[in-house]
Amino acid sequence: ENIVQILPSKVITSLPNTNVADAVGRLPSVTLERDEGEGKYVQIRGTEPRLSNVTINGVNVPSPEGNVRNIKLDVIPSGLVDRIEVNKTLSANQDSDAIGGSVNLVTRTAQNKPLLDFGLQGGYTPIQGGRPLAGFNGDFGQRFGANKKFGLMLGGAYDYNARGIDDLEPTQAIGNFNGQPIALVSSEDLRSYSYYRTRYGFAGGLDYNIKDGHNVYLKGLYSDFHDFGETWVYTPNYGNSIKSVSGSQITFFDCTETNAPANCAPGFMQYRHYVRRPDQQIFSVLTGARHDLSTTLIAYEVSGSRAHNIGGQDFPTTHFSGPPAVNLAQDLSNPRRPNFKVLDGTNIFDPTQYTLADSSLPQQRSTQLNFQGSAWAARRYTLGSHYGTFEFGIKIRDAHKTESEDDHILAPNSGSTFTLSQVLGTYTNSGYYDGTFGPYGPSSDYKKIHQLLLSNPSSFSDAQALAVNAGATFEASERVYAGYLMNSIGFGKMRLQTGVRIEATDASYNANQVNLDNGAFLSAVPVSGSSGYINVLPSIQVQYPLGHDTNLRLGYGRGLSRPNFADIVPSKIIDPNTTPQTLQIGNPALKPTTANNYDILLEHFFNPLGVLQGGFFYKQLTDPIYPTVTLLPPGVPNAGFRQQQPINGPSAHIAGVEVSWDQRLSRLPGILSGLGVSANYSYTTSQVTFPANFSAGVLGGEGRIDHPSLQRQAPNTWNLGMTYDKARFSMRFGVSHNDANIFAYGFQHVDAQTDKDPILGIKGPLGDQYLYAHTQFDVQGSYRMYKGLSLVAYGLNLSNEVFGFYTGSPIYPNQREYYRPTVSVGLRWSSRAE
Repeated sequence: ENIVQILPSKVITSLPNTNVADAVGRLPSVTLERDEGEGKYVQIRGTEPRLSNVTINGVNVPSPEGNVRNIKLDVIPSGLVDRIEVNKTLSANQDSDAIGGSVNLVTRTAQNKPLLDFGLQGGYTPIQGGRPLAGFNGDFGQRFGANKKFGLMLGGAYDYNARGIDDLEPTQAIGNFNGQPIALVSSEDLRSYSYYRTRYGFAGGLDYNIKDGHNVYLKGLYSDFHDFGETWVYTPNYGNSIKSVSGSQITFFDCTETNAPANCAPGFMQYRHYVRRPDQQIFSVLTGARHDLSTTLIAYEVSGSRAHNIGGQDFPTTHFSGPPAVNLAQDLSNPRRPNFKVLDGTNIFDPTQYTLADSSLPQQRSTQLNFQGSAWAARRYTLGSHYGTFEFGIKIRDAHKTESEDDHILAPNSGSTFTLSQVLGTYTNSGYYDGTFGPYGPSSDYKKIHQLLLSNPSSFSDAQALAVNAGATFEASERVYAGYLMNSIGFGKMRLQTGVRIEATDASYNANQVNLDNGAFLSAVPVSGSSGYINVLPSIQVQYPLGHDTNLRLGYGRGLSRPNFADIVPSKIIDPNTTPQTLQIGNPALKPTTANNYDILLEHFFNPLGVLQGGFFYKQLTDPIYPTVTLLPPGVPNAGFRQQQPINGPSAHIAGVEVSWDQRLSRLPGILSGLGVSANYSYTTSQVTFPANFSAGVLGGEGRIDHPSLQRQAPNTWNLGMTYDKARFSMRFGVSHNDANIFAYGFQHVDAQTDKDPILGIKGPLGDQYLYAHTQFDVQGSYRMYKGLSLVAYGLNLSNEVFGFYTGSPIYPNQREYYRPTVSVGLRWSSRAE
């Protein structure tokens, strides 16, 4: 009865969808947050990732990341699943934490016909001298016994991708020249990445038909993702006194000049090298049984899920201080590639001029373990001439989340000096950013850095980052009790489903209150907190056929999304020695975001093969969560402190339309009869009403008075796919587009006139942070050479699309990454070839 879209495995593998997120991103009104050239988070119908749910075989899975509930779908290879179900409306028998939608990954089950298939591929990306990729997947399934009562299904997938990235990350700022504000870049990271991403997993299942209508089963999925790599970063920093501005050229004072300002500070260089070794894992296992007793269906399940992230987002990093006084000018003629120019002849890539400043050795670990049990029953009945089904069920989910951090910082002792020239490596990137910034400087070898630290223990002091460690360590336990009643009945042509779900959430948290003295760690005191709430969540869905092949669907459902763990734990960091004094605090009193969701969908099925769908949706959000900065008033604890804390805001809404058309054009003559189209378009709009004291991370102001869009809401999203299937040849061409959308609120309101200023206002370099628009071209073709054996080739990201962020306007970039296109060729064999 609900609105659901299905991606079968053959559709998933018909385009170069390496992970699950890439596949889901081709559906209507779905956008992706990408990372390193692949999809990572799914954003459904203009909502941030926290507002959508991810399940495996209907079981909630935990996030491998410590601070959020979002599931990183790039952890899971697309070859592990039989189909992906995206539910866009809620029924009472579904988990309610899906305001945007719910993504269910369904693993394969053995069928009556045996299955044996496998595929392998190899590829190449022309960046940094060429980067290889390789992959393998295979499945085996069969039923055994005289009546084929016992089923076994096994599958596995492996993917290796040596990723190269050219990345530019400017820091936008506002300077003052002759009393007028101007946009400039205060510093800029020239980042060169060399990654090797390894993703592998296994899925399997056992089932046994005791007798007709009685079945027991066991299903599981395990996936592991190693996002390993190294990054080399050169960072020029500007001087603080502007000497002249000529068009797009900004020159700064050489502080040795006689007319230089008294507070003149010269430009300088920095360099750092970090290695990343995050190991992200998702595991889920489910066992249950179904009993169909003529008019009654009874089912029950128990499951366990686990996720971990070892390494997190803190990586071993060594910093070097470069030339300390460099006269740098800025060339902003291409604002998307701001360029620093050396005016005084300093060789900013001389490795002897870079001295080791410190080396951080972080150890971060996040784990979450879920247990879940559920049971439900459905009874078919007749009411006069009307046929219906009444269903009820219960579910209990218990989650335990921990995050810990143990960081150490090694700093050279007084009199100990080490230079970049002592640890040079062989890595080069001569084509960095097409040569825009000239030759990329010399690189270090992290093995040599590590050996230098081990060989000179008496030359370094170990400063354990106690404040960071205690502030980032927490433990959370959350239990959700759910029960529902649901009824579906037909009245003539109309099908009506009504239901109500009740969820009670009980949670407790342990964290630390960190006290600082003049910026230094003073003490850490354990603190605890708890929260509890009950939500009543009604739903109603209607289907009505307007004709033989045309249906009208109407839906209403109330959903919720719980706060991120990092926002709700009662951690505190108190620093009385900053100006102003600061207090960073969690908020156990945060309420879940709730929403009333309304849907209208019209669908028409074409004969022989095709469907056209169009609909409207509206989401009315209550208690959205925002970060805030407030000055605590007299009469409360820590009066006068600047308090940073997430809070519930008053309201927001999202409205949108989505249209999709899938059609096999088999009526065309000759070879054209193999053509098909798979296209969709969605438009969303939203509006946020900020709390009166909202300050987006900056002290002061009267609170924002504008009504921007919700975070992650892209106005226009579309996918255009052309298909061709004729005889032995099959081809898919896809174009995916997401508009720019707000990643994080950052603008600080001063007054209505300043809001409109091109430099100081909302569209200036200190505005909200946006994800760039993204348009990507992909193509894949296959040719069946013999029975089930096919040759497969694809081209990914043929448009060499940029990934990144900007503030205010696209001409003020914060990050711009390029990956180059990827080409691949491989073989696929299946015993079920058609």
